[in-house]
Amino acid sequence: MMQHLPTFLVVGAVKAGTTSLHEYLMQHPEIYMSPVKETNHFSDADMDFEHFNVDYRQDIGHQLDKYLQGPMDRKIHIAHVRTWDQYLQLYKNVRQEKAIGEVSNSYLYCPSTAAAIKDKLPDVKIVMVLRNPVDRLFSQYVMNLKLGKITEKDLIKELEKDAAKPFKGWGVSHLYKEVGMYSDQVERYLAQFPAAQVKVILFDDFKADPQAVMQDLFAFLEVAPLEVDTSKRYNEAGMPRFGKLNYWLTQIGVYGLIKRLFPDDLKQRLKALAFTKEGVPRITPEERIYLEQLYKADILRLSALIGRDLSFWFSQEIDGSED
Repeated sequence: MMQHLPTFLVVGAVKAGTTSLHEYLMQHPEIYMSPVKETNHFSDADMDFEHFNVDYRQDIGHQLDKYLQGPMDRKIHIAHVRTWDQYLQLYKNVRQEKAIGEVSNSYLYCPSTAAAIKDKLPDVKIVMVLRNPVDRLFSQYVMNLKLGKITEKDLIKELEKDAAKPFKGWGVSHLYKEVGMYSDQVERYLAQFPAAQVKVILFDDFKADPQAVMQDLFAFLEVAPLEVDTSKRYNEAGMPRFGKLNYWLTQIGVYGLIKRLFPDDLKQRLKALAFTKEGVPRITPEERIYLEQLYKADILRLSALIGRDLSFWFSQEIDGSED
């Protein structure tokens, strides 16, 4: 039996539209996407499993081997596929698809991942979506409020709390500031892979004209051009209707259980009851100035790395939405 392996990996970034991108890619009949959206396989060496926080443990708490041995007809958003044998099983249902891929946002941030991918998949194509790091950070903060992962309503205080945690890392702390320091992350991939194998997409382009970005991506992946439905936005910003209750249900594991066990249609109805689009916070001018100064040098370095003028990332409006 032929063993199928990914021909492309979407490596991030967090809160830069990768869930929407994943859903659009799945519409193409010549593309096979891993049934586990975020496998985190190649970032395993950078994971501090001992200190994972309660929210993250709930997100990845699947009976993975049982799932992999079955038909895998139910999609899983995130897991930790630790062994190579487990990883190979994700692609056992590939048939005639020309492009095979997965999306794991940890791959861009975690330092050893690019080299780990190159070791196993030297010819794989790398796709990354980069969002203005100030907007990305604020969107992550709003998402954490929405999902009951935090309760702090002051952005700067929340950043200070995260920075002061005794243990830091993927799934351990929130890494608000660190994830948006793109230049070193991008450079690691450019050092491992030829430029022709790396596609950098700006979130701004993706949001402005998703159809054009998808057509360009399909050409990069060497599949037929196809107009896909890009009308739906995934993981939009919102706020909990019952803030303290939402936080408590998240911390004791109720929401994690719902995400793992409930069918998608029921989960969507529960989301409508639990969340509202009213009262979503907006970044203040003072917060934006503070964060722009934090990221300024890194943005300028990134601009030179990818050959794009990113000056428009400074002092623009933010809506806090999108994954």
